[in-house]
Amino acid sequence: MKKGHLVVLGLFLALFACDLNAVELKYRFRPGSVYEYEHSVKRSSRMAAYKSTSSQTPVSSTQKFSLRAIDFQNGSYIVDVVSSSGTYRRYIKENGALAGAPGETGQAIPFLLTFPAVDWKVSERHQVQQTLMSGDNALPATWNMLLKSYDAEKQIAEILFTLAVKLPEDRIRRKDFTLKGKALFNCEQGILQQAEWASSYRFVLSNREMAVARELWLFDHQETGSLKLLASRE
Repeated sequence: MKKGHLVVLGLFLALFACDLNAVELKYRFRPGSVYEYEHSVKRSSRMAAYKSTSSQTPVSSTQKFSLRAIDFQNGSYIVDVVSSSGTYRRYIKENGALAGAPGETGQAIPFLLTFPAVDWKVSERHQVQQTLMSGDNALPATWNMLLKSYDAEKQIAEILFTLAVKLPEDRIRRKDFTLKGKALFNCEQGILQQAEWASSYRFVLSNREMAVARELWLFDHQETGSLKLLASRE
């Protein structure tokens, strides 16, 4: 009898421990609060045609912007994005997706990660499917994310991520895009605290003769970016 109780107690403690290790990642913009961010980008590119090659000098830029939380209605936060280029309003779901405009995710708001609607455990991987817009083209995109660590005392989750995008191509045009990085998410406040990433875009135009392909023109673009929360206030 005692042994049976111990087995049940052991199972209960094991399940309870699993719940403690689970992390809920949700955005929690508090109406009336302002979140100030700094967004930095460094870009460089290279172009090659026949025997000539030219490179662009790396260009860096930094801008500050703020997110002003207005309200929470119909399952979405109403947020005003304020920067030197103006102010625009966005409706953001708790998982980070833009309500009514999923194609703008990651474009209109610098680096707004979309989380899966489940609790995470450390070392657990998740995948999120999206459709990104490039001009008039709808591009299938896949985010692969890993919860690398969780600081229970500070309630900070470290997330590693990669982005795969299916770009249109044909037998003479090849396009490749890769992106990877990491982010720190404040689970207590429900906001992105810090992120950094690197992306690479490569476009190759080839001349195909039978089974032989010869590169005629190449464009290679490299970019690194970072996002940092400077302050939050009510």
